[in-house]
Amino acid sequence: MMILPCLRRTKLVLSILFASLMVSCQVSNGPNENLPANRQTVTANEPTIEATPTSKSDDQWQVISSDNVTLNVTAPGAKSIKILYRPAFAEDRHLVLKQLTQPSTADGKFSTQFKVPSDFAGDVWAEVSYRDGDKKETKPISLTIESISADELAGASYKHTEESARSDKLTGGHIEKTSLQPGNGDIHITVNVPAFQLTLWQGNKEVKTYQIGIGRKEFPLPSGLRRATQIIFNPEWVPPDSSWIEEHDVVPGERVEADDPRNPLGKVKIPIGGGGILIHQAFKPGDIGHLVSHGCVRLQLDELYDLIDKIVAAQSLSVSRQQLERAKNSKDRLAIKLDAPLVVDINYDTQVVEGGVLHLYPDVYNKKPNGIDELRAELKDAGVDDARIDDQTLRRMLERVSTKEEFVVSIADLKEGRALEAGKTQPITNASVPKKQPATTGKSKKSR
Repeated sequence: MMILPCLRRTKLVLSILFASLMVSCQVSNGPNENLPANRQTVTANEPTIEATPTSKSDDQWQVISSDNVTLNVTAPGAKSIKILYRPAFAEDRHLVLKQLTQPSTADGKFSTQFKVPSDFAGDVWAEVSYRDGDKKETKPISLTIESISADELAGASYKHTEESARSDKLTGGHIEKTSLQPGNGDIHITVNVPAFQLTLWQGNKEVKTYQIGIGRKEFPLPSGLRRATQIIFNPEWVPPDSSWIEEHDVVPGERVEADDPRNPLGKVKIPIGGGGILIHQAFKPGDIGHLVSHGCVRLQLDELYDLIDKIVAAQSLSVSRQQLERAKNSKDRLAIKLDAPLVVDINYDTQVVEGGVLHLYPDVYNKKPNGIDELRAELKDAGVDDARIDDQTLRRMLERVSTKEEFVVSIADLKEGRALEAGKTQPITNASVPKKQPATTGKSKKSR
């Protein structure tokens, strides 16, 4: 699961981009009405697309070296083409840059030119329609503007998945751990909601995993791909117009300063995309391992400071230790801009095989992915023979999961048919462990 640094420009406003491209796209050569008759019967070769002028950035990216780029699609025998563009951080969404209904030359070349937007970076390819009804697509080319570095572009390959980043399906069964390497900005964060886990990775190695609190059922922490671009110390809080704020004795739209005890954000927040979703300080220790927030991630303050220190060191951010300490120990607001956006991938995975051990987590948001069929499929992927475990055993395994405890059992024991005997429940987080009451004697009671 190699993940590389992210693009400097991630705010790709698709509607604006679409409008700018559609306005500026122009066919550089007019349609040729005099195609030879024998061209109608030519068997279509594999279509290709190329861009000019460009230079090679690395094995994947081509850098556009002008304000305008020309796209040429060679598709002999084609009647029309669509040129498509997928912005680097748009996952499976794409735009139609241009639709051409006539080739520009007799040899089946379609050409168009457009002015390149300042945040252009992503895959470009063509969908080709032939006269016999057949359709083909060219291999995509990855294009970007000159001012975005190759290192930053590498993060464009990141794709969201609902699988836990700790799953053997993604790690191959082993997670290598590392201490943080300062100056190596190849970092990203993953969150598995049902496990109450946030993990900081450098490359494909685990730096540290933190225990978290998450959004309430009525205000769930949404899964999906997000990005952080800044860290804000001593943030003010503007309460949303929501029933959730009633316990804070505030009114919607009020500005609540950082040092106000009604402010649930605490000393620091890390915005992670739209919708007001944040990583911020836990309001109290009991937040960890519980559904407590308005759709945000909460960490204990010392853990949050540790995470921030690691991000600052990895990206070599231009903020001094003195500035950080002052922000931590005063009410002064400090906003730290990240040099490159930090990927935060939020997953919802209740059945995780990690290091050869099955972890069953609670379905905290009632998404119902914890059924027998899903569990059987998960075990099959882990190499467990379907015939070794009956539905009753699977059901009893699932029933042992609670809001505070997970069920764990090794794949080896599952293969031996010892799921219930060898499996056990354990607290999901440290906060889930019941606190032991101190032992007292009759004498000590009298002295109070």
